[in-house]
Amino acid sequence: MASIAVIYLSGYFLLGRWQTAFYYGDTNGYYLHVVSFFVHDDVGDYGRSIGSLQEVNPDSPDPREDIYGIRLTEKGRRYIKYTLGVAVMETPFFLLAHAYAVLSPHHEANGWTKPYTMIVGLSTLFYLLIGLYLLLGVLERYFRPQAAILTVLAIALATNLFFHGTYVTMAHGFLFFDYCLLIWLSEKFYQSPNRWRALAIGAVVGLIALTRVPEVISALIPLLWGVNSWAKLKERLQFFLGQRYDLLLVAAAGLLAVFSLQLNYWHFVSGQLVFNPYDGEGFNFLKPKIHKGWFDFANGWLIYTPIMALSLIGLLLLRRYAPGRLLPIALFVFLHAYIHYSYYAWTYFPGLGSRPMVETYPLLAFGLAACFATMLRRSWSTWLPGAFLLFFTWLNLLQTWQMKEGIIWSERGNSAFYLETFGALKPNRHALLAYDLRELQPDSNKLQRMQEVWHEGFESADLPGLSSEIVRTGEKALLIPPGDLVLHESIPLENVAPKPWLRVSLDAYVRGQDRIWNRDLCASLVIIFLDEHGKGQKYRYFKISSHIGNESGSIWHAGESDQWATTSFYTRLPRNLKPGWSLKVYLANEFEQKLFIDDLRIEYYQRK
Repeated sequence: MASIAVIYLSGYFLLGRWQTAFYYGDTNGYYLHVVSFFVHDDVGDYGRSIGSLQEVNPDSPDPREDIYGIRLTEKGRRYIKYTLGVAVMETPFFLLAHAYAVLSPHHEANGWTKPYTMIVGLSTLFYLLIGLYLLLGVLERYFRPQAAILTVLAIALATNLFFHGTYVTMAHGFLFFDYCLLIWLSEKFYQSPNRWRALAIGAVVGLIALTRVPEVISALIPLLWGVNSWAKLKERLQFFLGQRYDLLLVAAAGLLAVFSLQLNYWHFVSGQLVFNPYDGEGFNFLKPKIHKGWFDFANGWLIYTPIMALSLIGLLLLRRYAPGRLLPIALFVFLHAYIHYSYYAWTYFPGLGSRPMVETYPLLAFGLAACFATMLRRSWSTWLPGAFLLFFTWLNLLQTWQMKEGIIWSERGNSAFYLETFGALKPNRHALLAYDLRELQPDSNKLQRMQEVWHEGFESADLPGLSSEIVRTGEKALLIPPGDLVLHESIPLENVAPKPWLRVSLDAYVRGQDRIWNRDLCASLVIIFLDEHGKGQKYRYFKISSHIGNESGSIWHAGESDQWATTSFYTRLPRNLKPGWSLKVYLANEFEQKLFIDDLRIEYYQRK
């Protein structure tokens, strides 16, 4: 555990995110509860709390201006949509930081200066280390020490738990501890059932629900812990409903006592005990996206935390090692995935890999330990657990660093971008193109130009936005107008069998006064391959200005100004291309970027 603590502390300070994490996003939303309650006494308004934040960090957005941020209720009070669990668990660390700030002549005691961001940021790490210690103790009851230790090391270092312990302060690191504690208490309870342990279990379930309400299903874990047959299930029901129903009542009281904090908050801000703070951010339980949440390159769980595939395999082996643990683990993981991936934003920005799965790791650790234990039983495979641990730890720590450096952005990833950046230590242009186009780029040195498909020089075209103010060649260029502008409805693609690539190139220019900093606001060139019926079969989007002067290939770059640049990309012709297919070309400028383009060309290329 000491080695894990050293690595986590090193990551926490080397990554350095603690200095700004509390000023933005979900981290800020959770923490705002604490600052508002203890420092500024403006719960239901938050004006003073937000004002003090912007004094410390003027770049912080005002969450009252975000339609998904702090909103008004019909009662006229504002509310934070994030529930109180994280705030409750941050409170001891906040009080320590506040005491230091009050006594220090160097830091204002307003909830946002460095003592707060550093000490409260350490709260996640503190809870994670305790959770890992409890988890190790439970695993050692069922598995050889070597398998248990390897499992805890893998969970700590080879999964995105490390990202949530060192880089962001969100609910999932706290929930990891809560589930470790719940499993530990469940073990203790069935060794010797009593009311105190039942009360503690109820309180922990209440804390889990206070952190993320749908996870009240965690109550299934202690109820079913140890059940491995119908006979055992009947025995458990008889125990709770017949012999010791008092234990259920005590546990329910513990749950309600903790969750009442949330009920009181909702009643205060809205006048209702039951209140939906996520209005407009709903669930579709008829179309869960578990497959995407686990396997999509846009933040898929097993794409960015592949070692946990072994935990799923290990569940098939679990009966041999831990009888009575498979049912509660498998049932909870399934329900948890079904609920969370029925949410409209299934990619769960931000996070390195799908963050809701982090709180399942204490349970899936049993499957991972079973997998490792099975490998260790056979002489030919004893080396595999260590090899898996080393490789996936390297991959996880590298990807965490890549996220910090902006080399990858897992939430907007795709397979081509993943392959281009795998193991990369710096951005590159091919990765940037893969990020935009969702397609690997060929080695241009191995291609040769065959013929031109289409050229638009904007000299005689009948298009809005033609301008002679800034021109690359000829007398006119196009100042891209707002909205969508079709440049060509249907460019025929004929006789293309031996020419597998299209090269699209253009010249672009942004004036200094028009330069923007947010890449998402850049205008796009869009090409669509249309089949013989005019139906779109393949789409490619290209953020034009972000390639101007972007020599490093940064995915965050929105383009340099006051310079013409020629930029291009390749796209492979569809394999099912037939006679009668065509190409539609248009410009999408939803955010009204002022961008000049000239000499747009589309050409056939093939391998030399």
